[in-house]
Formats: sequence, structure tokens, C-alpha cells
Amino acid sequence: MLGDRTVTYRELDERTDRLAAALARRGVKQGDRVTLFMPNSLEFVVGFYGALKAGGVVNPINALSKEREVRFQVADAGATAVLYHEALAPIVDAVRGELTGVRAFAVTGASAPAGVERFDDLVAEAGTVSVKTAMTDLAALPYTSGTTGFPKGVMLTHANLTANQQQFFAAVPVGRDDVFLNVLPYFHIYALNLLMAGAVSLGATQVVMPRFDLVEYLTLAERHRATVCFIVPPIVLGLAMHPEVDTHDLSSVRFFFSGAAPLAPDPARRLAKRLGKPIIQGYGLTETSPVTHSNPVAAPILESIGPAVAGTEDRIVDLESGTKTLAAGEVGEICVRGPQVMRGYWNKPQDTADVIRDGWFHTGDVGRKDERGYVFIVDRKKEFIKYKGFGVGPAEVEAVLCEHPAIADAGVIGKADAEAGEIPKAFVQLRPNTTATADEIMAFVKERIADYKRVREVEFIDKVPRTASGKILRRELAERERAKTVPH
Repeated sequence: MLGDRTVTYRELDERTDRLAAALARRGVKQGDRVTLFMPNSLEFVVGFYGALKAGGVVNPINALSKEREVRFQVADAGATAVLYHEALAPIVDAVRGELTGVRAFAVTGASAPAGVERFDDLVAEAGTVSVKTAMTDLAALPYTSGTTGFPKGVMLTHANLTANQQQFFAAVPVGRDDVFLNVLPYFHIYALNLLMAGAVSLGATQVVMPRFDLVEYLTLAERHRATVCFIVPPIVLGLAMHPEVDTHDLSSVRFFFSGAAPLAPDPARRLAKRLGKPIIQGYGLTETSPVTHSNPVAAPILESIGPAVAGTEDRIVDLESGTKTLAAGEVGEICVRGPQVMRGYWNKPQDTADVIRDGWFHTGDVGRKDERGYVFIVDRKKEFIKYKGFGVGPAEVEAVLCEHPAIADAGVIGKADAEAGEIPKAFVQLRPNTTATADEIMAFVKERIADYKRVREVEFIDKVPRTASGKILRRELAERERAKTVPH
């Protein structure tokens, strides 16, 4: 349900059958990519299952994306259909003429421009389509930010997604009688597979929020008697500190589950004490559908991501070669293998080979495992930034910065932030005889990429440090930043 709109599972089945038939009539064939560019909405759910029933592969785009990001992802995925929300229409309309491989566009709302159909008209068309889909076929192609280059498509099969739902719900006890309060964005794999599709797989009720507002969140939790709340660290902080929480009845909630970014123990303890409800932490990546680890509700350790979920093997390997398994308590890279691990990166065999070696997926995260199997994150080997649970690839932001006429070079790192976890901070080297202010540079970036990726702080430096081969030494920039916080 969303607002006053409620859809039963029978109605969802009927609507998605009709949409699947409509997509097939417009040339969507088995294996074709269908882009969904929408905030959380009933139309997103219909679009997701309609595309799958047509044999398509769902390619979700972050609803905060700007024109350049949409253009890149639709083209890179080779999408043949784009289903988008009326609130995001100006972004799609600005690049629609360049998306020559797309055969069908459909937008939600009462009207559509020339060359675009109304989403509701597609859903209203009569008909069904029968497509035989194998569990090994691709189901979703979400994109993940990398530390080099642009985001990469992650190939997830029907087997990957369904296996991870079963693994997750074996670790986190939810069922058909639960009421999910879903505010996390469906374009993110955490919400897409475990909350939106997860609730559907269970036959549970889900209350859908298109965006987070603390008062509305609390109001809906109370009104609909939400039983499970899947959240991210910034929401944990709000629930732990905001006075509004005390004015709402959250007694129906059985537990809170936090994922997508590291959970700070202090606000988690505050929340647990304030509401008398357990808060548990899990861990995963887009490449693993996403969950690989989760704390058991009965025995959570706040500082830990928990043991590996059922059907998943994990090990800690040395950072130098990545081949030696380390003993309990030793620090190294976290590696996993299991049925939820992706097939690979879209059209990037070398990138795939770099992270999946001898059947093990190398996460790029550094941690240790205790004698009971609980894993603790120590650091990240990768350089991507986690802003409020969203991954930000520094190379993508750096590329935008270097489009500014006054910037000769730029390096971007994550700077610790109490509310967001990390914020993107840019170290900027100006061209000779040019000037630019920090505010001007931040505004320049904001206009060109999704808001969560934008630079929040700028520091001017004489020269961006690079290796002899030209790679930015982000570690030096991070050490420079840390030195400012160390007392002398």
C-alpha cells in the first residue's frame, strides 16, 4: 500500500501479466534489459514483475540520478525499454533522443509526450504472455559504483535472488503475517530483493514510502502496526535521538535491522534502550544479492556483522596475495562463496576475474572473524565512499570535477561524518592563472550527478598525489585528512 492506494496480490498478478504482454508486443524478448527509473511506488513493483514475466532483465536506476548517469546506464545495459516516473520525466526527456537502442518508453501519470506511452495504458492492455525462464537466466542488472571508471552492471540470476531471500529469512525471522514498512529505495539491491521482492515472496504486507520523513515514518509504523523495520544507519541515528519518537506507539515492531553501511554502536545502543527492541546488523554487497552475513536476532553483537548466512562460506585471507586463509582474530580481506554470488560484471570479464578467484568472491572489505564465526569489519580495502548507505565511486566524481574549466586535477575521498557515515570530500588542483571557489565547484558537481554523490567539502592543494603510472594516491589524501583530527 502507498498512501491511500492498496493492491492485493491477485491484482498485482493481473497487472503484471498485462504489462508483460504489452512489453512483449513492443519487442521485449527474453533476456532484454528493461530499465526502471522510479522512486518507491506501486508502479515500480508492477514494472519489476511485469518485466520479469516478459522474460526481461530488470535494470533499476537510482532515482536520484542526473541526465549523464541515466544516459550512461541505459546505453551500457543496452536496454530495449525504459519505464519511468512522471516526477523524473524531465531527466529522461532530456536524453531520450540519444537512447537510440530503446524501442519503448512509458511514463507514469496522466499524460505522455510524443514518442512515449502512458504506463497505465500498457498495464490496461488485455493479454498474457508465456515465457519459460530458467533459474540460471539473468533477472536483474543493478549497477554498483567502482573505485575506477564508471559504475558496473552486476549480473544477478533468478537463482541468486531467490537463494538470498531464503538465506536472509532463515537468519532474520519474518513471515507472511509481518508488516514491512519499506522506505529504503527499491532501486538499491537491499530493498529490491529483500524488502520489496522479499515481502512478495512471503505474501506479507508492505507499506511503501517513496522517501524518508521521520514523522511520516513513525506515523505509518503506528497506523499500520509495522512489525519489522529494515533501515540504514542515518535512520538509526534519527530514531535514537529525535524527540518525536516518544510521541508514537511502536510496540508492534519486533526488531530493527540495519544494513547497507557500517552501524555505529552508540546510536544503536541508544535506539535499543529507548524502544526496548533489538537492533541487528547485517552485511552484503550488490554482487552478493546482497546479504552474506547477519546477526541472529537472539544473539546479536552490535559491533559485528554477524556470522555468514545459511549456505554461505566465508574466510579471511591475507591482504598481500589473497590466497592464504588466516586464523581467527587475524585481520585480512573478507571472501565469500555461495549461491547468491553474482554471475559477473556486465561485459567486463577482466573485472569479474579480478574479484571472483577460485570460486571465492573477494569483497574488498577488511575484517576479522572470532572463534564463533562472528565477523567484524575493520576497514575497507576498496576506496569507494559510503554516504548514507549509498556507494559513491570516487573516480566518477573526479571525472566530473575535472570537467570544470578551472580544475587541473582532483582527488576524492570519504570523510567521516556523524550523520552520513562518510561524505565525499574533494582535493582540487587548479589550473595556472585560474580561480574558483569551493561553493562554485560544489554547485558545478551538484548539477551533473546524483545528489548523494555530490561533493560536500573542497580543499585546494598544490598538486594531487599520483603514482608513476598516474593512479591517484587516495590513501595519501586520506592520511592528510586524518592528520587534521589527530591532537598534537
